[in-house]
Amino acid sequence: MSNQQIQKVKVKRLAHIGLWATDVLLQARFYHQVLGLDLRTTSDAPSDLDLEEANLFFALDDEPYCLGLFYDNRPVVNNGRKPVARSPLHHLAFTVDTDAELAALAARLQMAGVEVVFGPREGELEQGDALWLSDPDGNRIAITVATDELFPPTGTTYTRRSSLRPQVLQHIALNTPQLEEMVEFYTEALGFDISDWLLRERAWLRCNANHHTIMFTQGQPGIDHIGFTIADNNDIVRWADLLYQQEVQILWGPGRHGAGNDLFVRFANPDGTHIELSAGLQQYHDRDVTIAPRLWHTRTSALNLWGVMPSWLHEEVQV
Repeated sequence: MSNQQIQKVKVKRLAHIGLWATDVLLQARFYHQVLGLDLRTTSDAPSDLDLEEANLFFALDDEPYCLGLFYDNRPVVNNGRKPVARSPLHHLAFTVDTDAELAALAARLQMAGVEVVFGPREGELEQGDALWLSDPDGNRIAITVATDELFPPTGTTYTRRSSLRPQVLQHIALNTPQLEEMVEFYTEALGFDISDWLLRERAWLRCNANHHTIMFTQGQPGIDHIGFTIADNNDIVRWADLLYQQEVQILWGPGRHGAGNDLFVRFANPDGTHIELSAGLQQYHDRDVTIAPRLWHTRTSALNLWGVMPSWLHEEVQV
């Protein structure tokens, strides 16, 4: 592969997200019973009693998995009298199409001075190695080759599943204290394109036809939210009713994002990480056409064209 081809290699898809979980069983019930995800597999869990400290992996379709729950055994670190706040993000995983692309991406990262290592995939022990690296905030990233193998759901100890379920994992939104450095890393090192900017506060990046696969907001490191695609606009109403039935509070929405033009509704998992369901996300079909990023000058227009903004958003965002 030529140097020019190496420079063009980019990640193609957000494969899965790994989360630290303080109560694995509570989180597992939420993702199965509320979101409708199927339990794919567990690690080192010979009996149901061991699930409290197991790693659990959940899928939406025939994929290996889209969400992993990792038992949070990290030691508590104190800063004076208060525990140091830590991100619930365990790792992110992206895919490329071929082994040649993975090797080319590894070569480009090394030429850029990024430390990389090949190692086992998390939760996919028979699927070959992953290319592991870290972004400027220290978030662990795995890059793997997409597989065509089908993975039928395994049995689960949770018999009741949501009557609705998302179609696919869509995006992750991260808070970062170094917005410009993170945008530069993901565009230059991993090949993302910038779809939208909100002043010096937010950036939406894409790696395929979707308007964004990752979003960055200026702030303390952590997860802002995790986004899933749902079928259509009418599903927003069905999900709102289902969340009410499941006694899950809607935190924001229904609304329509200006950046991305999708309808959305936002709620939280038991650990407080926000989940967003999205319908009608803007698509980019002309992959070979250079499209300049759109610039937004007001938060309300970029985040909700319908104008409703939650109080916690004003409190948390620091420009």
